[in-house]
Amino acid sequence: MPKISIIIPVYNLKNYIEDTINSILNQSFKDFELIVVDDGSDDNSVKILEKYPQITLYQKEHKGAGVIRNFALKKAVGDYILFLDGDDIFDRDFLLKMHKKIVQNSSDCAICVSREFKKNPKTKGKIHNNFPYPQGWAWDKLVKKELIEKYDLKFSSFNSSEDFLFSYGVYFLSNKIVYLDDCLVFHRIRKNSLSKKRELENIFYASKELKELLIKNGVFEKRTDDFKNIVLRCLIWHYLDFKNIYKKYSVYKLIKNYENEFNILDTKDVKFKRYFKIYESIITSQNYLSFLIKYFLCLR
Repeated sequence: MPKISIIIPVYNLKNYIEDTINSILNQSFKDFELIVVDDGSDDNSVKILEKYPQITLYQKEHKGAGVIRNFALKKAVGDYILFLDGDDIFDRDFLLKMHKKIVQNSSDCAICVSREFKKNPKTKGKIHNNFPYPQGWAWDKLVKKELIEKYDLKFSSFNSSEDFLFSYGVYFLSNKIVYLDDCLVFHRIRKNSLSKKRELENIFYASKELKELLIKNGVFEKRTDDFKNIVLRCLIWHYLDFKNIYKKYSVYKLIKNYENEFNILDTKDVKFKRYFKIYESIITSQNYLSFLIKYFLCLR
């Protein structure tokens, strides 16, 4: 039985998938299985994948990355699980260092540093660390399969923010998480990638799913502030990330409507002071214009 099961959903990645697969097959750590599920691609992705006998390849109708990952998880037999994206590049010692760290520390999850790139993974790009909270994606996390099975952790079926529930489910339900300072994942930034096509409502639905999961497993009450800080960061990040004024306004309206669900204004230990101030201004503003006046005059 392999130590690690690597799961990759693929949807129209003919220009990138070979580089990703090769960066995995060239790993210094060899005790793994590689499960690739084509999510109904209509380009040349499947023909490229069929060239690799080392891959366990499945083909499904297009359902989205969350559904595909849940399907592949049922096929995985490794002690540890990695959910990777099919256009990223991985350091040669990615698996070796992650596996060594999680085993030596008897942890449920190991998380590494990642860096963004556009064309060349060797070029400098934005670094993603994991403090005070890990990022809400799955591709920098090695997770013990026992933890996933114990809590029946799954990905959401949305077409964006589908890994929020899984990633933070792992964070909140792990007995121990170990962090690596090494930058081992090089995350490709593409203009037309699915991660850029975010539907704003999905982050709210995902946050509600996470809240229900934590309540079900009896950890929400003692980790309420952590939950609120994570949701706060995600909500305001969406607002700041969108450049289009109409998309910003959409985030504004959604935040106004969801304070009753998350009660973020009641956070006792605020980790993101500037984000909280923006959030507070949104909730207390009478309209978008009054918020913008507060934002430009007071928040910058």
